[in-house]
Formats: sequence, C-alpha cells, structure tokens
Amino acid sequence: MSEQLKDLPEEVAETKGYVSERGPFAINENPPISSPGKRERVSENLDRVADGYAYGPLAEQFGEDPTRQKIGEMVEAFVPGAAVTSLFGQPGPNGMSLVHVWFGPNFPLFRHSHPKGGDCLYYVQAGEIIMGKRRLGAGSTFFVPNGQPYKYTAGPAGVELLEFRAGGGDPEAPGMKLDERSLDSIQTIIDRAYENEHLWNDPPARIGDTALRQAEHEGRISK
Repeated sequence: MSEQLKDLPEEVAETKGYVSERGPFAINENPPISSPGKRERVSENLDRVADGYAYGPLAEQFGEDPTRQKIGEMVEAFVPGAAVTSLFGQPGPNGMSLVHVWFGPNFPLFRHSHPKGGDCLYYVQAGEIIMGKRRLGAGSTFFVPNGQPYKYTAGPAGVELLEFRAGGGDPEAPGMKLDERSLDSIQTIIDRAYENEHLWNDPPARIGDTALRQAEHEGRISK
C-alpha cells in the first residue's frame, strides 16, 4: 500500500487509486478549537495590522495614515472575540477548504469580502447571527458569491459557523478586503467590541459548545 494510504482505516482502504484533482482521501481527526487572538500582540504591532487588509477606497477618502490607524484599533478591539480553526484545506486553484469560526456574544463583524478565496457557503452550527432583520440560527446557511461584501453580528450566546470554499477565486485579488464605508462606521464597531468584551472570556473548548449556551439563553436548560 502507498505511503498516502497506509494509515487509512480498513473501511476506506479500497480507495487506493481514487485521487481527484483536489487530492487523495484525507482525514483531520478531532481537531481542537484554536484560541482567540491576544490583544497585547496586536497592540505591539498596531502599525502593521492594516497590511492584512485591502482598504484603498477608505484611504483615498480619509487618508492613508488615519485609515491604517483606525483599522489597527478595530482589530485590537475585536481580536479576543474571534477564533478561526482550519478543519481541511487543499492547495491549488480548485482546492476545497473547510474552516470553523467562533465569534463571541454580540461580536460585531465588520463589512468585508474575500475576492481571492472564491464562492463561500456558510453553515450556522450553533448559536445565531443577526444579518439585517434576520436571525439565523443553527442549521441556517447563506451563500456569498466571490467578492461580495457582507457583515453580521453574533447572537447573545455567540455563534459557531462552518465556512466552506471550493476554489475559483481570483489569485491576484486580496484575501481580505475591508468594505466599511467610513472611519465612523469602524469606530462604531470598535465601541461595540469594547462594550461586549466581558462576554468573550469563556470561548468554547470543543466544537459545538455554543449550542449549550444558546439553550441556556433561550431557557431550554438551566445554567
């Protein structure tokens, strides 16, 4: 048996030779949830935080330095309330990826897009999000075409989402584009983040833990 297949369970050993353009059979077994970022680490590198974002229209309207400063302040404010865990990823333009995302209670996600990553399907695994006038709970899905801006707020118990991509993006485009329309709107996100940071001190230890917090919030189980 090949090196790639020698550790496969017996149930799938017969898949030898079945390799798609995206790769061979693969397993990522019981991955732990990543920890949220540390505000102190962001603070130490505040002048470079904006490098991870495309923000041209904002800089043209409000100036390069003020825009970069405000982006750094935004990330500094919200970083303790978010955790991203890669569950599966493949290289190449058509590679599939699956990511688990946790946002703490009332987390104010900024308007953004991912023009490099391709179309994206989101699945709300636990908790809920508020998108406009809609509250999307567990089992809900929403599809975002490549490059389309979007934003939402996590529900009062937080939210866990699965983010699925199957390639097809623009390899020359930015990975993260900031689509907020003003520095004032970014300041609103900063203010809301600090208002809710006291609720972000207890991130889930295992995938799906937010479902228990949502049940407590709804009064279906006792704390």
